[in-house]
Amino acid sequence: MGLMAALRGHGAYRGERRGAIDGANIWWVAPTYGVGAKIWRDLKKACHAGWSGKWESDRRIELPGGGCIVVKSADAPAALRGEGLDGLIVDEAAYMRESVWRDALRPALSDAQGWTIFTSTPNGRNWFYKLFEAAQEENEWQRWQLPTNQNPLVPGNEFAAARREMGARAFAQEYLARFVETQGAEFSGAYFHQDIWFDHWPPDNRIRWRVMALDPSKGGTERSDYSAFVMVALDDNGVMWVDADLKRRDPVQIVADGLRLAHWFQPDAFGVEVNQYHGILAGIFAERSKTEGMMLPLHGIRNHENKVTRIRATLTPYLARGEFRFQAGSPGAKLLVEQLAAFPLDKHDDGPDALEMAVRLLRHVFEFGPNAHHYSVERIYT
Repeated sequence: MGLMAALRGHGAYRGERRGAIDGANIWWVAPTYGVGAKIWRDLKKACHAGWSGKWESDRRIELPGGGCIVVKSADAPAALRGEGLDGLIVDEAAYMRESVWRDALRPALSDAQGWTIFTSTPNGRNWFYKLFEAAQEENEWQRWQLPTNQNPLVPGNEFAAARREMGARAFAQEYLARFVETQGAEFSGAYFHQDIWFDHWPPDNRIRWRVMALDPSKGGTERSDYSAFVMVALDDNGVMWVDADLKRRDPVQIVADGLRLAHWFQPDAFGVEVNQYHGILAGIFAERSKTEGMMLPLHGIRNHENKVTRIRATLTPYLARGEFRFQAGSPGAKLLVEQLAAFPLDKHDDGPDALEMAVRLLRHVFEFGPNAHHYSVERIYT
C-alpha cells in the first residue's frame, strides 16, 4: 500500500494526493537504517528501469516527471528537517519517538499541504495509539486496523503455532493488530475494554454519593504536570461513574475551574491534596467558596505513602472487577484512561492520583469499602 501511494498517489481521483509519478516529492521514513534498507530494495524493484536517476548513497530515485522518492531513517532526526514534502510514508511509526513526527516530519508537510500514511504494528499504548484513537474523531483522517488473520496467504495452522510460541500478549499485538497494555504497565490492558465507557450518567435516584478530588499541578507551562480534577458518582450497585478534567493551568485557573466543576457536579465531598504548598490552595478554595455563597464540602487530604504504592493498592481491585465507568466523549476521561493504561511508565500520573484520592475519600467519609490508612482527611469547611 505504501509503495502504491508513494508512486501513484491516492485519493478519490487521480492527483488528489499526488505521488512521485505525478511529480511529487515523497519521503519514506523508517525507524532504523536496517528497516529502511528493505524498503529501498522493494522500491528499486517497483521502479526497475523506470527511473531517470538513482542514487544509492542517498537512497533516492527520481522519475521522468520530476517527482522523487527518498528513503530516510529516523535514527538521526536532525537530518529529517528542512525539506518541503508532498507526501510521506511513516513506516513502523509506533517504534519511533513522537518527537520525530512532531518536531521534524510534521512541519515538512505544511508548505505543500502534504499527505501522510502511518503504517505500523502496535507497540503498546504509546503515541501511535493516541494518534490512532484521535483519527476516529478527525474529519481529515481515516484509520484501518487489519489483523494478519485476514490475510488469505497465511495458513491457519501458522496462527496456532505462533500463539503457542509467542504468548497471548505478543500474539495479540503482532498478529491481531491490537493495542495491548504497555509492557511493564501496572494494570492489565484487559481492564480497558469498550464496556468501560458510558454516554449518560445514571439517574439521581441511583446515586448514593458524589465525590470530587483534585491533584494540583506544579505550573501552567507545556512541560508541567496536569492539574487533575476527578468526579466519581457511586451508584447502588457499587459501580463508580467517572469523569475527569485534566489540564495544565496556574493556581488561579485551578480554583476557578474547581468551583465551576463543583457547581456542576454538586459533590458530597471535595478532596484537595494538602501536602506541602498545596495546603494554601485548599485554603483559597475555602475562602472563595464562602465569598460566592457555595456550601463546598471541602476536605484536605494528606498523603503519606509512595504514590505508586497508593494507586496500585487502591485502584487494582476495582479495575479488576470492572467497577469503573468512564465518560465517553470527555477529553479528560480519555486522558485519565490513557494514563491508567500506561501507569507507572507514563511521565504523567496526575489522573490516576486524583482517581485514587476520590476513591479513598469515598472510603473514609462515607465508609465505602475498607478504610484507608495512607492519608489523613481533615474537614476544612462545610
